[in-house]
Amino acid sequence: MYNEIRRRAEEKVEAKKGFYITAIVFSFISIILIMIGMYIPSIAFWLRLPIPIFMMVLVIMYFAIFGLPSSGEFSDDWTEDEVIREMIRIYKKERSELPPPDDALWLDEDLELKEMEKEKRDLE
Repeated sequence: MYNEIRRRAEEKVEAKKGFYITAIVFSFISIILIMIGMYIPSIAFWLRLPIPIFMMVLVIMYFAIFGLPSSGEFSDDWTEDEVIREMIRIYKKERSELPPPDDALWLDEDLELKEMEKEKRDLE
């Protein structure tokens, strides 16, 4: 179970890294397109056209990967911290979906047996 949770958490962290890399690449491309558009005004509209599309893609990726915005700071070992955070989230989610522990079932059975014994004594 630990390995499965760790694998899923690592996939989530890799998706977050991919988002940051995409944001950096889109930013540099946008800056280059704006600079070229300033030097060649006749095609500036067509060069600036992809920039809002890049922004929409980044917004969609952000919400798909991170969910709603939350505040947090980056630590020195961000990747490992994120993996641990994702493992905890996945573990809590899966634990809430599990059936009750066997001890609770035995407790219910013991109570039923005691009730049956009491009824049996009452009938005698």
